[in-house]
Amino acid sequence: MSEFDDSTGIQRARKKVRMGSARVVASLLTTVTLVGAALLGISWRFVNQVATSVTPIPNEREIAPLSAPILNARRNPLTLSHDVRFRPLSAKLQTLSNRLPTNSCFTVDIEGSRIISVNGDNSLMPASNMKIVVAAVALEILSPDHVFTTKLLGRVEGNAIVGDAYLVGGGDPVLISGDYPSTEPYPTFNFTRLDGLINALAEKGISSINGSIIGDETRYDAERYTPSLGLGIKGTEVGPLGALMVNDGTITGNPIKPDNPALGASTELTNIFMNNGIRVSGTPKLGTAPKDMAVIAQIDSLPLPEVLAEMLTNSDNNTADLLVKEIGYASTGEGTRNAGLEAIKAQLVEWGIPLDALNFVDGSGLDRDNRLTCNALSALLNRDAGFGPIGLGLAIAGQTGTLRDVLVDTLGAGKLRGKTGTLTGAKALSGFVPYSQDQASTFTLILNSPNASNQTTYRPLWNELSNVLGGFSSSPTAEDLVPK
Repeated sequence: MSEFDDSTGIQRARKKVRMGSARVVASLLTTVTLVGAALLGISWRFVNQVATSVTPIPNEREIAPLSAPILNARRNPLTLSHDVRFRPLSAKLQTLSNRLPTNSCFTVDIEGSRIISVNGDNSLMPASNMKIVVAAVALEILSPDHVFTTKLLGRVEGNAIVGDAYLVGGGDPVLISGDYPSTEPYPTFNFTRLDGLINALAEKGISSINGSIIGDETRYDAERYTPSLGLGIKGTEVGPLGALMVNDGTITGNPIKPDNPALGASTELTNIFMNNGIRVSGTPKLGTAPKDMAVIAQIDSLPLPEVLAEMLTNSDNNTADLLVKEIGYASTGEGTRNAGLEAIKAQLVEWGIPLDALNFVDGSGLDRDNRLTCNALSALLNRDAGFGPIGLGLAIAGQTGTLRDVLVDTLGAGKLRGKTGTLTGAKALSGFVPYSQDQASTFTLILNSPNASNQTTYRPLWNELSNVLGGFSSSPTAEDLVPK
């Protein structure tokens, strides 16, 4: 029983604890609630005081609307400008590229970006686009200040040159006399006048030469033509070449070129002097001027960029091939085609242009074994950017040189500047299309196919290219798209 009484006590004690615990919990909950309410009250008063001490937030009507949604492309104007201008351009160029003959290459670069590249590393016959290579390297090796000097040497006594006078060629490719340009299909411009020697002698009071005028062409070698050229090209499209050439080797009034252009030059000068009151007693000859003979008079060409402009605009083959020899002379002291071509290759390597797919045989591009790539041409053109001596020296669509009668009714007329190239099975057009005062697109296009040089093949492609690039604009610029 005592054991039972103890258990009953325990049960009663446990019941009291349970009841006491409930009361404790309730009391605690009540306390926490009251404390929390007090704290909330204090917090509300603090926040309310802070809120009333600062500038009130404007109501909805006072908030200025955003000029563009937060995620709108106008908040990245450079990206949008690029997209608006380049996306449709890329689509049009892609459409054009789909129509090219299989053996072709095509590139367009704008603002440092390659917009399209089709077979950029294909090794193709460039025709006269080879002249772009010659021009770029000539500017580097010869320098833009370079001039070609033609000299008249002799011994003067009183009003006469005693003995022979030597006409020494300096490689001037645009040396002309009289009205020679008017006889050409693409008239020579930026020329040097051989007739200028008349005034030089008159100023010195010289009225006679008691001997012959001897032509000296020793600055360059005697290779008249690139050996591999066909008979139909030699003497008609190019050459015979030499360091002393007047009127592309012709003699006024004589339809047949002499085999040696230096003899033609001495003959031409003899006739000029005789027709202008300066007597020449001997007949024209060839020879080498003595090293100690004095210079009586000399005539200088215009600076190199002007000579290059004539070459590029008219696709002057003689000028291109003579420039190769001058590059060789300046680099090694040897005025030969091979020395010039080796110097050209070395310069391209220095510029980081690989030679793997390239092959150079001449400067004019007439040889069918020349090979270029669009990527190599593009690299050279981009060095100029369209506003240097090369870009400004190219023919203008619908206006000058080899482009004077083409692209007339396209958007690129009067804007596109390009170098043409034509051989049987090859047609090329590379250059620039300016679209602002200091920006231009750079393009290269070489077609190699049996019908490439047929107008029905290349003209539609050229026209489309001129329209696409001629219609490209610098607008809208990033500045135009900045939220105002």
